[in-house]
Amino acid sequence: MNPLATNCLSYKGKPIRDLASLAKALQIGEPTLLSLALRADELYRVAKEVIKDDGTVRHTYDALGPLKVIHHQIKLKILDRVIFPAYLTGGIKGQDYKKNAALHSGAKIVISEDISAFFPTTTPLIVFNVWRRFFRFSDEVANCLTQLTTHKGELPQGGITSSQLANLVFWRDEATLHGQLAAKGITYSRFVDDIAASSRTYLTSLDKTAVIASIYGMMKRLGYKPKRKKHEISTARERMTVTKLTVNEKPGLASKERLQIRAMVHGLERDLESGAKLEAVIMRLPNVKGKVSKLGRFHPGKATPLKKRLAAIKQAVLTHDV
Repeated sequence: MNPLATNCLSYKGKPIRDLASLAKALQIGEPTLLSLALRADELYRVAKEVIKDDGTVRHTYDALGPLKVIHHQIKLKILDRVIFPAYLTGGIKGQDYKKNAALHSGAKIVISEDISAFFPTTTPLIVFNVWRRFFRFSDEVANCLTQLTTHKGELPQGGITSSQLANLVFWRDEATLHGQLAAKGITYSRFVDDIAASSRTYLTSLDKTAVIASIYGMMKRLGYKPKRKKHEISTARERMTVTKLTVNEKPGLASKERLQIRAMVHGLERDLESGAKLEAVIMRLPNVKGKVSKLGRFHPGKATPLKKRLAAIKQAVLTHDV
């Protein structure tokens, strides 16, 4: 866990009051800074296009040239000076989806929610209010930073600054919600757009309704909506997941995924034995190696023999001993 992570959200820098000070902090000339802000919408490319299970298309973006440079500076000089609470785990150094799931290990009940179209719904106004109200920067500074960190009316998913800004959108309400739930013995966490609340004791129907209403209320106040298809309540009598990891005891991969990884290794071995699919094996080997490494994070005992089999496959490929 991030050693700086507590249950408080704060900024340890000083408010930036004018554009000259912002330009100095970002190590760029003020005219160049203003020019980049005005042209920022055109300085992105679509990095990836993914068709989701529900048929909708998700785009991730990559900033180009000088805008990417200034994004690195904004992250380094401003965003990295934010102290994030332990219940925020997405896009923060030392935190990840495994740490997020671990917060809920051993729970008796887990309530999972997902924010619908989170990045597209994060408007320039929401981002402006982060810069203006949370960081307490001046209007002109907040407006400039908003232009630099949004893309055509939304927070661009995949942007260098986007994950940390995504963690700040609920800055006014989230700490209060976390505290209220904690007082009732309920653990709250958010991994970007995935929200989980869990309890080590069983909750009544009224308790569950109150938890869900409080989460939905926080979303609604900023114009977000829950993705109803992702709403899920599970108990210890069944498989409970948080950010796709089983949390009934300690975070782990679902048995189906573990079986799929073993099958991928076996598939490589089978294709090697056929003697006719060496190129396909070479193409798939890095991906399978990544999957086995992922298995090793949660189930090292199960991953060790697979790693040995992969090493044998790699050696066979290198020597062409097929």
